[in-house]
Amino acid sequence: MQYRSELESLMTLSAEAITQACAGERLNSLITQCYDEYLELRELAEEIPDGDAQRDFYLQEAAAWRATVRVLRTIAAEKSGRTGQSARTGRTSGAA
Repeated sequence: MQYRSELESLMTLSAEAITQACAGERLNSLITQCYDEYLELRELAEEIPDGDAQRDFYLQEAAAWRATVRVLRTIAAEKSGRTGQSARTGRTSGAA
């Protein structure tokens, strides 16, 4: 499945969480967990001056978590039978 390989390449979720997500299980809680990780890493990055390697690391990790949220939202939209713009963008509601 396309989503499994995307999630595996992002290296943010465990193998078990990826299996659950691809089966349509725990999607809301996984989305919340991943979005929280994204926000925390962005906040940590903002506390560090530009050009610092640690800031770059946090920003890169935050981007991976945000991409994970997008994939999970796409899966959720597909599993719920939504079509159109929501399925293409991966957005179901809220902002990411």
